[in-house]
Amino acid sequence: MVTSWRTAPTDALITHPITALTVRQFFAPHWDGEVMRLQLSNRYSSLPVTLENIHIAKEVTPGAPELIPDSECLLTVGGENRITIPAGGSVVTDAIAYPIRAFERVGISFYAPAITLQVTRHLGADEILYMSLPGDHSADPSGTLFQAVPDGYASNFLAIEALEVAAAKKVTTLVAVGDSITDGSGSTTEFLSGEPARMTSTDQRYPNHLQRRIHEAGLPISVANAGIGGNELLNDGWLPQFGVAMLDRLDYDVLAITGATHVLAMIGTNDFGNPKPGAAPSPEDMIAGYIELIEDIHRAGMKITLGTIPPAEGAVTDSMPLIGDLPIGIDVMHGTAEARASRDTVNLWIRTQELSDGIVDFDACLEDPENPGYLAAEYNSGDNLHPSPEGYAAMAECVNLDLFRTPDNAY
Repeated sequence: MVTSWRTAPTDALITHPITALTVRQFFAPHWDGEVMRLQLSNRYSSLPVTLENIHIAKEVTPGAPELIPDSECLLTVGGENRITIPAGGSVVTDAIAYPIRAFERVGISFYAPAITLQVTRHLGADEILYMSLPGDHSADPSGTLFQAVPDGYASNFLAIEALEVAAAKKVTTLVAVGDSITDGSGSTTEFLSGEPARMTSTDQRYPNHLQRRIHEAGLPISVANAGIGGNELLNDGWLPQFGVAMLDRLDYDVLAITGATHVLAMIGTNDFGNPKPGAAPSPEDMIAGYIELIEDIHRAGMKITLGTIPPAEGAVTDSMPLIGDLPIGIDVMHGTAEARASRDTVNLWIRTQELSDGIVDFDACLEDPENPGYLAAEYNSGDNLHPSPEGYAAMAECVNLDLFRTPDNAY
């Protein structure tokens, strides 16, 4: 089995209570398979979660809750269609024959029969989350009874963590791990002209674009996205939904991923830019963290490529929206002179160190040559921090695919 799609759970603190209704959510797998299984997580909840009638089906079109009729299939665990995921635990559904195709988007629907106050989620899915009117509509291809949850409130993946497929032995998984730039903030149709639904996903994250390049090159590698918005290398996120420190989530978000052999890590902008009590970590602190990261990956028998931290000049605000359009008075320091100096020092070390198995200079690829430290205009989503869809495509183009070629995966 290899990982065809994955997201990294972040928390279970601010989620929509679901009771006697159906949840429907969509994503694009990255690798083909005739046999599949789904992993569901309750990692961050202090309460068990009971779900019924989990169905997989094919999406009709991004931005709508409809499913292709007769494409739905029931998923079970131990042959049962009602499962209870213990607090802090996860479950994997029984493997079934069901055709998965790369970038042929699928929908996962499940019914929550009881009061469910807390659900483990991935913050910021950049996908529309749908909830139904009361009742079990998990097998209903129609979208009539489903409503889109407001994206500023709940653009999250709920409970789902990974889709795995049976594949040839030579197929492996490359884990892209990082913060919101890996996760894909700013990659939806909000930034594409002429598109209707603000949160409609057209799969423009840099790991999506990297997967397309890998397919074109004929490499048997599936890319798993383990990015978390707001995530940091050394410290837990200043908000709980920004996840625990990468060094602390490495075991379950990277090393435990099915089929993983290579890691592409880009992390650090939030260590220097996110609000935190006391001083931000020094470049020396960060370099020590990178060395620990490299050693942990190598100890697990995997290879790691390090990415430089992208430009963030101009990304200074004291009114960052946390819930919808509701601002609170905080200082986001990504674009300060101090953060810039720290980024430059760390990036120089990444470019010149020989401990990792390779580097990708995302900073150089995205920087405006006329304005050092700034994202190039065509790659800027508008906040001077997150790339646009064009920027994410450029990031994927910057990756040297030879970093992931091995004698075992050559066609």
